[in-house]
Amino acid sequence: MQVQAEATSLLDDLTRSFVKRSLDAGLLELDDIKKVVASLLASNQLFTPESLAEGLVGAGLLTKWQATKLLAGKSGGFYLGSYKLLRPLGKGGMGVVYLAEHHVMKRLMALKILPPEASTDRRRIALFKSEARACAQLDHPNIVRAYDFAESGEKLYIVMEYVDGIDMHLAVQRDGVMTLADTVDSLMQATLGLAHAHERGIVHRDIKPSNFLVRTDGVVKLSDLGLARIGVGETGEPIRKKLMGTADFISPEQAINGKTVDFTADIYSLGCTVFYMLTGRPPFTGTAAERLAKHQTIPTPDVREWRPDCPQTLVDLIERMTAKRPQDRPKSAVELLSQVQRLAPVSNGVSSRKIGRHVVPASDTAADESFSEVTCENSSLSSDAEIAPLAQLDEFDFANLQVNDDVVDATNQLQGSVKQFPAQSTVMPFAKNETGCVKELGRVKEKTASVDASSRQALLLGFGLAVAIVALIAVIVVVVHTFMRPDADGLIRLKATESGKKIIVVDQ
Repeated sequence: MQVQAEATSLLDDLTRSFVKRSLDAGLLELDDIKKVVASLLASNQLFTPESLAEGLVGAGLLTKWQATKLLAGKSGGFYLGSYKLLRPLGKGGMGVVYLAEHHVMKRLMALKILPPEASTDRRRIALFKSEARACAQLDHPNIVRAYDFAESGEKLYIVMEYVDGIDMHLAVQRDGVMTLADTVDSLMQATLGLAHAHERGIVHRDIKPSNFLVRTDGVVKLSDLGLARIGVGETGEPIRKKLMGTADFISPEQAINGKTVDFTADIYSLGCTVFYMLTGRPPFTGTAAERLAKHQTIPTPDVREWRPDCPQTLVDLIERMTAKRPQDRPKSAVELLSQVQRLAPVSNGVSSRKIGRHVVPASDTAADESFSEVTCENSSLSSDAEIAPLAQLDEFDFANLQVNDDVVDATNQLQGSVKQFPAQSTVMPFAKNETGCVKELGRVKEKTASVDASSRQALLLGFGLAVAIVALIAVIVVVVHTFMRPDADGLIRLKATESGKKIIVVDQ
């Protein structure tokens, strides 16, 4: 039995404001919102901004980060140049990195954005451009590639390769310490990428676990050249009062003067990174000042205190890499590479250049909670990719978008076309309309019937094609059999005529 519904809008003022912001931001189309509203109606869920946002996230139409910003009242800051920002990926030494999608090409990229507070700092702008130049010189499978440097709305950003995975620091925190084989493979890949940079005269100066990205298929990529210097021994770089590097992984000489370090500083930091891979902790603990002092004076602890299974060859290599004097370390990653290759027996004699297990990527919200938003302002698309005009309010009242028994099946099929989203804990049933299916859901039903008709036509066409193929094969078999069949009467007898000149073949 159907109950007469009140002829009022399904959406309250807050929810309609949320819809307006979503359309104004250029993140959604009106038809997409209608599909989710119809799905919510079918499951009798309460209409609130939160429930609609959750439905849109579950349908893959919004990311959690976008939904959070829209619910917070933001309607801008989702585009930078021609890129739509999807969610933050991490925070580097020079800015915040976002996952973004090109508005036209739909290609996923990583945008490294210089924060607004640095937009007037000429030194930080120079460093950001220096990072872009350093990235432009590198093209290696184990280094994150950079494709473009651009400016939009007084924001500088670098367009970089998107690595679907997780950084090594978070991977160890989440999954535990690495196996010996995975450690050696990761070290091999890191050394290959770093050797490529060293061969081009680039000192990274911030080697640490969080600057190695582990792709889902196990490929390790070096990232974040924000502190890199091009050219060993170059002069003219300004002296910095702040520490250049990370206290847990910085070399002794870099802690004193980061301006004069060479490739061996990267080798020391890479040795500390290997220590972290095996133990899940940096070599030294304490305050920042205490850790810096220990890097200066105390030898790196024996990794076997935490990993008794570590072979002597790997222990010796870590000790050489983390020697206090730069001259006691491998001179560069190029020299280190040959020493790492001798560790092949540790990884069963095979260097796959991939970690031997599938790596689960970071979640949508992993970066959301670790740092604050810095770019959600009223930036918009560039002139070559403008947002369509905003729909009128009366276009999304959804006053008549109700569901009755005749169209529940059609709506269920609609739900199957998008990702399922979690149900709300608070549910309020909606009344059903006695007059039958409304126009919007009637169109859904018509589309569903059309799809069914198309499916039947495709099935009949496939069946006819199969019959034709079988008939053709039968004809070919008959023809081949006819030509290959021996004569039914068996042997042929030759008979000579009386004339003696001709031989006539006579069938028996």
